[in-house]
Amino acid sequence: MPAHRATILMLALAACSATPPGERWERPADHSLPAASESLYCRDEARRQASARYPDQPAREERGLPRISDERRFPAEIRFYELCMTRAGFVRVSGPAG
Repeated sequence: MPAHRATILMLALAACSATPPGERWERPADHSLPAASESLYCRDEARRQASARYPDQPAREERGLPRISDERRFPAEIRFYELCMTRAGFVRVSGPAG
């Protein structure tokens, strides 16, 4: 497997879990967890904002090189996701679900 494919695979797997193991998002008032649609909305919004801020570099067709992703995009995507979840009224907590 080429190195760039392995990197893409690792980033895709990490993107599936923007919250570290043992942590979760919940509303402080009632300890409710986000609905799948709320989390998905924030993931999509974060991906869109990060892509707009850190777009891919154009492909170098003359040399046969693929598009190059900006390495700042993934950390920005995580930050945008956290901001979106916070705006939706969730906080990140650790420990067993209560």
